[in-house]
Parts: sequence; C-alpha cells; structure tokens
Amino acid sequence: MEPDTAMQATEAAKRAVMRTRMGARQFASVLGRTAELLEHSATLAEQHARRRERAGRDDAAAEERDAARRARETAVRARALAEEWLKMLEEREG
Repeated sequence: MEPDTAMQATEAAKRAVMRTRMGARQFASVLGRTAELLEHSATLAEQHARRRERAGRDDAAAEERDAARRARETAVRARALAEEWLKMLEEREG
C-alpha cells in the first residue's frame, strides 16, 4: 500500500470511530430522555388511577396502575441501557 493510501485509510478509520462514538453518545442520550418521559407517563397514569378510583371505576384504576407499572419498568430498562452504552464508551476511550 502506498503511503498516501495508507494515510487516507487511517484517517477514514479515525473518522468512522469518531462517528460511531458520537452515535453511541446520542443513542445513550435518547435512551435517557426516553426514560424520563416514561417516568412522567407513569406519574400521569397514577394520577388517572386516583381520579378513576374517586369516580368509583376500580377496574379502570387498576388498568391505569398497570400501565404506570409497565412504564416504570421500561424506564428502568432504558436508563440501564443508556448507562451501559456510556460505560462501553468510557472503556473504549480510556
């Protein structure tokens, strides 16, 4: 391989690594924001459940509480994935 070709390949590889790291950071950020929104959704579902209970609609309240539980569980998974991606980045950059 000629020196210019080798240098171009090296630069292209560096750019690819940089783009991959940027993409991983953005993905982790999206997962973190998703977790926040899911937690907000769970809070709203709990509020709906309380209103439905006051209205005597216990079945509907139970459904809302189930939705809140699922949203919280999914938020936990999203946050764990975000942390995993960030940890992986730190290990590779360190």
